[in-house]
Amino acid sequence: MFVSYNLENFGKELRKIRKKLGFSQSYVQETVGVSIDTIRKIESGRVVPRYDTLELLSVAYKQDLLELLKSCRANKFLMEFHDDLDYIITCYDKEAAANLKKRLEDNFSHDIQLSMINPSELKQFIEFVDAINAYYSVFTVDRENTKAKLINALRLTLPDFKLREYKKYTYSYIEFRILLFISLFIAKEGQFIFSNRILFYILKTISDSKYTTKYIDFLIINIYFNIAYNFHMLDRHAQVIEAADAGIAYCLEHRTYHALFSLYYRKGIAQFNLGDEDYLDSITTAFYILKAIRIPTLLKQYRKITEDKYGISIPLAQ
Repeated sequence: MFVSYNLENFGKELRKIRKKLGFSQSYVQETVGVSIDTIRKIESGRVVPRYDTLELLSVAYKQDLLELLKSCRANKFLMEFHDDLDYIITCYDKEAAANLKKRLEDNFSHDIQLSMINPSELKQFIEFVDAINAYYSVFTVDRENTKAKLINALRLTLPDFKLREYKKYTYSYIEFRILLFISLFIAKEGQFIFSNRILFYILKTISDSKYTTKYIDFLIINIYFNIAYNFHMLDRHAQVIEAADAGIAYCLEHRTYHALFSLYYRKGIAQFNLGDEDYLDSITTAFYILKAIRIPTLLKQYRKITEDKYGISIPLAQ
């Protein structure tokens, strides 16, 4: 991935941290051995600091300066579009998807913007947004064509990518998201076991990295939900509950409501199918979370499906 940094902003933040701690540049030099000249150059935004320099300065400044540098990426605003993407995937808002695609194209239409990112990553992102519409389409041909497009999108940055050899590659965040979405199209084809193999692989690989951001958290939670859904389609209800519980625990540990309602819902339906009377608690929790995060359209859809398909009616207090 091509990355550029706003070194001026990074330098200002570094200087602000140092002054807040009450440290002079000479004190920092004496403490960790980084020369005053290097500190001055970094604080003025004239150099990209070396990894080992940031490790040393992190000790003196009492925070992870590598993460601070990452936050000063000039192309980080592409990542920020993932917030909208997660909403669209969760709620499937066609209008929001169309608006997101337009904003992407408008924001990155100027040469100065394009110079800050890898154009292939932008193209991948736009292909991903288009894929959401196809995923929810009732037309099988749309889904087949889109899966092929997503595979080709991965080949923009992984030129020799072959789906059956998915384990041999090293993926970036957006590449993982595309691979996850490919697994959902595979599930649409009825290949739930193969879909789950891919999902478990992504989950293990990301978990082994021991690095987390809110975007990684959202990705992990989505994986747990889709694993649970695939097990639901395979009528493996005990495994649905296992995957849903793992996802719920992850949400609670990381203090996020992202997709929490869908995990409780999937757990509740599995409990219903197993004859576990606690299913009402799980489904009710799912509905109240939807109510709390104010997505009334989705709440209405979930309640209707639950009543029409399972004969379960759950009144909610006003």
